Amino acid sequence: MTSDFAIAAFDRFTAELLASVSSLPGVVGLVVTGSAADRSRLDEWSDHDFIVVTAPAATEAVRSRLDWLPRFESLVFASPVPGEGYRAIYDDGHVLEFDVAPLEEIRGWQANDYSVLLDRGGVEEVMAAIAAKRKPHVSIDAEREIGQFLVLILIGVGRARRGESLIAGAAVRNAAVGHLVNAWQERIPAAAPRHVDNLDNWRRFELVYPESGPEIARAVAQDVEPAARALLDIAERRIAPGWTGWPHDAVAAIRRRLDWQERT
Repeated sequence: MTSDFAIAAFDRFTAELLASVSSLPGVVGLVVTGSAADRSRLDEWSDHDFIVVTAPAATEAVRSRLDWLPRFESLVFASPVPGEGYRAIYDDGHVLEFDVAPLEEIRGWQANDYSVLLDRGGVEEVMAAIAAKRKPHVSIDAEREIGQFLVLILIGVGRARRGESLIAGAAVRNAAVGHLVNAWQERIPAAAPRHVDNLDNWRRFELVYPESGPEIARAVAQDVEPAARALLDIAERRIAPGWTGWPHDAVAAIRRRLDWQERT
């Protein structure tokens, strides 16, 4: 449980950020996102996610110097991330993820949870419009996704058996699980749809699927081959039943190749 002290510290930083941003020339708005906006998710691990909205002529000036960030002297890292904005870390471990942009640029973004803390013209209107936009439809082919999951399980275990543990872990724990999550969400109704993140389907997966999500998390915490085998077992047990598109022959081939004859 997150303490009142942690929440109070988070709120103090928010207030300092608002005061600092409000004093910058050319700033027209401040928007917080994520758990700063949806306080039901606020805890001691919450980052400060925010957007500083600028007049077009002021954007580069604000981007080029970050000494307007609260407690600037306590920053231990701050850097732009191409295509994503900026990330920063304080000496107490607090993390910032933010961007600086004019309204016209923000109009092309996507958003879900947000709260406008400063609006000197047009910010609330633009944020409401992008939050209300229908997200681009991404057609998920569950059969293709589960097939890619299987291929990556086989590749990952093969690399692990070669001794290439790092890339093997990336294939199984990241790439394979990404395809499994896609297939899962296409095939299995959410148990708690209110927790679905429509921008990133990995987020809060354990809350959306409170039985299977933690089971997948436990699987990937193992060494590469046990993790891969556990993931395949989970998929067979939870997704395959009743699915005419389940690739039985491919699963049987992988089990033969890896000498995994039976589910664990």
